[in-house]
Amino acid sequence: MMSSSNHLADIKSVSNYKIQIEFTGLQEPSNISKDGLPFVSVQTEIEANSLTSKAHSIHKQYGRIPYGSPLYIWEIHRRNTNRILYIGQTMLQKIQDRFEGHSNIIKLLAKYVNDPKSNIFYRLCSRFDLIYQKSGGWERRAIEHLPLDQARKVVNDVEAWLIFKYKPEYNTRYVNKEKKYWKTFIIEKIEIRN
Repeated sequence: MMSSSNHLADIKSVSNYKIQIEFTGLQEPSNISKDGLPFVSVQTEIEANSLTSKAHSIHKQYGRIPYGSPLYIWEIHRRNTNRILYIGQTMLQKIQDRFEGHSNIIKLLAKYVNDPKSNIFYRLCSRFDLIYQKSGGWERRAIEHLPLDQARKVVNDVEAWLIFKYKPEYNTRYVNKEKKYWKTFIIEKIEIRN
């Protein structure tokens, strides 16, 4: 395991933080089956942003590292209503692999594929920043700059908070009961592009 000194950020000693997240505009599910989604896992992105020899080999393989997209949302759009159906995360897998192997996504697509009144879309998290006080000043760091164990805890907590807030029908955990969080945080900004 890498030490936290190999990373651009470390929140081990931070007691609370703020989150700013953004999601892409609506994405067609058919994009998944065409050329696939050009993303690496968040774990690979974190390794690429570390100060280790493995980072060099990842950059050699990929060049500029594609974003890992730690969170995603599946939605249904009908004439007068839009509703979030599922909120998920992926840290250790590429988003393409997560989508292809996830039973809840298959279930929601199967339910609505032949419904002419419904359109199903997904959104990917395109920005996930933490803002916290350290050494008397404010720091802003992207999730991929934390050590993997810390990034996983933060993403787990934010995913659970979003599920509790939006109560998607295909999520089962944290819909009715809020999670006990690793550290105190507030969601300062959620931007969802149209």
